[in-house]
Amino acid sequence: MSIALPGFANVHSHAFQRLLRGAVQRRDPAREDSFWTWRERMYALATTLDLDGIEAAARLCYTECLEAGYTAVGEFHYLHNQAGGAPYPEWLATTYAVARAARQTGIRLSLLWTVYARGGFDAPLSPEQRRFGVPDLDTAKLALDALMPLVDGGRVRVGLALHSVRAVPREWLGPLAEAARERGLPIHAHVSEQPREVADCRQHHGLSPVQLLAAEGVLGADFTAVHATWLDDDDIEALARTGATVCLCPTTEGDLGDGFPPTSELHAAGIPIAIGSDSHAVIDPFAELRAAEYQARARTGCRCVLSDGGGEVGPVLARMGHGNGYRSLGLPSDGDRVFLDDGARVFEGVRDLLPVALLAGHPGLVERVTVAGETLVSGGRHVGG
Repeated sequence: MSIALPGFANVHSHAFQRLLRGAVQRRDPAREDSFWTWRERMYALATTLDLDGIEAAARLCYTECLEAGYTAVGEFHYLHNQAGGAPYPEWLATTYAVARAARQTGIRLSLLWTVYARGGFDAPLSPEQRRFGVPDLDTAKLALDALMPLVDGGRVRVGLALHSVRAVPREWLGPLAEAARERGLPIHAHVSEQPREVADCRQHHGLSPVQLLAAEGVLGADFTAVHATWLDDDDIEALARTGATVCLCPTTEGDLGDGFPPTSELHAAGIPIAIGSDSHAVIDPFAELRAAEYQARARTGCRCVLSDGGGEVGPVLARMGHGNGYRSLGLPSDGDRVFLDDGARVFEGVRDLLPVALLAGHPGLVERVTVAGETLVSGGRHVGG
């Protein structure tokens, strides 16, 4: 016998960053470590990867995702160019490499092609960022159109990502959102991940990142704000009013020292919440869901924060892990399932299995994973795609 759960959606992934695992868990004694110093290490890694390396990293990442119980992934993909910034002869070569990796493993993929145009509100791309660069709006629109043949009705979907308001000029935001909606694509963006980003946005535009996106018509039911760590009440109201989703990445946010998001306020406002593993310091949907709830408890001093009208936590976490995530990625679930070992010690003496599975579970409990009826994990190991 097994416990069946809907497959989990990993809404926010940078697959290549899995290669940082372990290598960034040491501090330079000469300076304080932070998100910004971690970013330097990430840039250094990005400049070393060739096409084969990008594909291999994605394949490894997606295999681990499946074995952990993720059946779908949103790849926030911005490794567009060669290391020095020159386009590849096949200008979408890295995007196709990521799509191949997903097809090889069998995971559902929403390929969120990312626009990254500048190094800050008043800064050009740095040499380390040129690999990410998109030169103009027309190039972004051409990329979306060129990628549409990848869409296969279920396993692969294309979407648009705006890297952040610091990396995308204000005058691009509205036209990009319009282009995505004309093509029926989901829209994602990093939003208010760092206090410095919020302060710089207010300095340059007199608005928070959320308010800037709202003013340019980006927010909507097809929009997902990733992180949303440093929000004020007006930001939360705007997200709720427009029907936007928020994707929390608690293990990465913890790893980077980003801070605690206003999870209780987001939930109280009725904003759909999804999860992602982002930099893949940990690939574990149970850990993401548990951390989202426990961080909310620690922040508010209350228990059972992410609960439904009957006070139950389990159904809310299940919805965060599956339904909210699949909807954010624009993917059909087609009965994707994760089967847990109900003979595991953690379930002994337990009547209500769902909250135990989600709050005390871990990838070691995963016996089998199916996507569109195809078994991709058996005995806890990936078997095909």
